[in-house]
Amino acid sequence: MAGTRIDFDGLIDRHLMREQRPKAVGRYYPSEIGKCIRNVWYSYNHPTEIKPELRRVFEMGNILHDFIIEVLRDTRNGDIQLLDAEMPFKLEFGEPDSKFVVSGRIDDLLLLKAGDKKVLVEVKSTKTLKYMRGPMEHHKTQLQFYMYATGVHDGVMLYIDKSTLETKSFEVAFSMDQAKRIINKFRALHKHLTAATLPAPEAKKLPDEKWMCRYCEYADKCAKDEK
Repeated sequence: MAGTRIDFDGLIDRHLMREQRPKAVGRYYPSEIGKCIRNVWYSYNHPTEIKPELRRVFEMGNILHDFIIEVLRDTRNGDIQLLDAEMPFKLEFGEPDSKFVVSGRIDDLLLLKAGDKKVLVEVKSTKTLKYMRGPMEHHKTQLQFYMYATGVHDGVMLYIDKSTLETKSFEVAFSMDQAKRIINKFRALHKHLTAATLPAPEAKKLPDEKWMCRYCEYADKCAKDEK
């Protein structure tokens, strides 16, 4: 092996490379609803390749999610029982002339039985738990929709530190009013996509979501209100 150099980064990136299918208007994904509606609109009209470093972040999240599944399957967990993981689902909305579907496999969600009740647990990995005092709003939004879709109205956001495997968890109460707002956001997205009209820059207008703009791959287009 003397003098042999192996590009392990390249090996990892090629391993994580997946064929990216174009999105179809009328079919939406649960993970999109926590994002800025304009960002999601752009992703349908101007799809971009996922960067290798972002694929690695996603894969680390998958690895930690699988670890939590392994922990919960441990027979020494007493009255905590894993009922389901990576649950596929499909919901239809809209009027006959403007129907759309929200579907997909929820790969960061777990269904547990804790004592005598069912609990939905959304698992997210993070760099640090140090400053975390509660669940992030866009994560809560996703969990609200999952609770609506599954009919399980006890929810928990579970954050796991990537470097230490320490965790923090927060209970999330179900709100039908918030669930209705989320569904209306899907309706608005569908309306803007079918009419080819640009949605308002949601993240710019909401103080709790402005941080999204710093990481948005469509920031230049958004700044110009470009279609």
